[in-house]
Amino acid sequence: MFFHKKGASLLTLVILIGLVLSACATPTVAPPAAEPAPTEAPAEPKVLIMGVEGSAPTFDPLAASDSRVDTPSLNMYSSLIQVKPGTTETELDLAESYELGDDGLTYTFTLRKGVKFHDGSELKAEDVKYTVDRMLAIKKGVYRSLTSVVGSEVIDDYTVTITTGEPFPGLAQALARLYVLNSEVVKANEEEGDWGEKWLENHEAGSGPYTLVSFEPEQQFTMEAFPDYHKGWEGAHADKVIFRVLKEVSTRRLALENGDVDWITVGSADSYEALKSVDGVKVYADATLNELYFAFNTQIEPLDDARVRKALSLAYDYQGHVEQARNGFADIARGPLPASIPCFDESMEPSKMDLEEAKSLLADAGYPDGGFELEMIYQGTMAEETVAVQIMADGAAQLGVTIKPLAMEWPAKVAAYSSLDTATGMGTIWIYPSYPDPDQYLFRLAHSSQAGNEGLNFAYYSNPRMDELLVAGQSELDPEKRCELYREAQQIWVEDTPYANVVIGWALAASRDYVEGYVWTPSHSFAQNVYIMSVEGK
Repeated sequence: MFFHKKGASLLTLVILIGLVLSACATPTVAPPAAEPAPTEAPAEPKVLIMGVEGSAPTFDPLAASDSRVDTPSLNMYSSLIQVKPGTTETELDLAESYELGDDGLTYTFTLRKGVKFHDGSELKAEDVKYTVDRMLAIKKGVYRSLTSVVGSEVIDDYTVTITTGEPFPGLAQALARLYVLNSEVVKANEEEGDWGEKWLENHEAGSGPYTLVSFEPEQQFTMEAFPDYHKGWEGAHADKVIFRVLKEVSTRRLALENGDVDWITVGSADSYEALKSVDGVKVYADATLNELYFAFNTQIEPLDDARVRKALSLAYDYQGHVEQARNGFADIARGPLPASIPCFDESMEPSKMDLEEAKSLLADAGYPDGGFELEMIYQGTMAEETVAVQIMADGAAQLGVTIKPLAMEWPAKVAAYSSLDTATGMGTIWIYPSYPDPDQYLFRLAHSSQAGNEGLNFAYYSNPRMDELLVAGQSELDPEKRCELYREAQQIWVEDTPYANVVIGWALAASRDYVEGYVWTPSHSFAQNVYIMSVEGK
């Protein structure tokens, strides 16, 4: 026990000495903790804001009848074949390849593998077939350019055929507007066999570069980049795109000057000239394939007489239109086709004003002093048409004819011309071709089947020989024979004068100077391909 006590005492002493020495030692300072690396802030999304004059009446890509619908469709959907931006040439999109069968009627398409719809499902041949079936069922919009198509068949997941009833030389170009739908999504949202039309008014089911995230009718719609887009996102692109509806030209111009929007449709030559001198703004003027016409309702008196129609066409000041309505940014029309369209008849002369001949024609028709009144529908939101209808009224007044202007927006105008009961004596109409082909102008405006029921034959014109020529032209594969048909059709047009051929317009646009990539694509008229645009310096 003694020994144990002694050991304990020694141990206690050692501990006490250690504590004293420790207290007297210089303290050791711990090195400071390393500062955490700063977290990199997420990049601000690149937002492109487009100022446009009208809102899409529907987002249904197969119901597209004008650029307001084609714009969202072009950016939210993909097609088998597309138009190369800035050109009239076609290139493959969803199709990896295609070939025409020996029968001249069956087109076989091999699809790209791995293309994703916005819900993540893969696009396959069944979706193409469903899209064709749906187009044939609803018979709207793009159907008017693809009336030759009679059906589609799935060969396997990545092979599909499209068949025409007659040879169709313009099929490849026309298919650029056949936007392929996600069949399962649309079918899940059908109501009472409507092929999803009601749902697609404010939804989308596409595979394009952008997906719809919000829609405020008559105000704006917003799209965001779809990460799995099959063409990828290499290079400069916008992460988000807002299409803001600014109906008045002056409102769009002010918004651009203030930097509230990045790009606008100008719509007015005066605004274009003014914007040229604004710092930080650049302007665009592109010759188009878009022709303006005045339709004469051939089914009502006195416009059922070709002499009266011809007289009114001679009362219009075409050069005045170019100068007053376009500040020189237009060409006077030479017949029903722009001169750069295949099969244009070189004997066509520019439209001209000739009041003496007009008075003579009216006298021959039994109206030596005029003495009648005509309502003329025009699109009031288009500054050019507002000027045009006044020029027409001034010219007609010199013949003793009264023109009563009637402003309407495009949907109301189409509705008015859908029935003879509501169609007026005269009306403005533009043709914005889906592809550069005479059929896009002549069939839509002059074939009797296109009168009424939302067709574009606002003249309610019917001529059996014209119908025969236009149907034959749709299926004639021999280029020279086809042009013979269309040249005769142009001569009949001039003789019958169902329309006055006014001008070929130029497209005027403007943007902030940091916007890059915008190009005018004739086959898409005023639809903007925002996938190729960027705002890197914003």
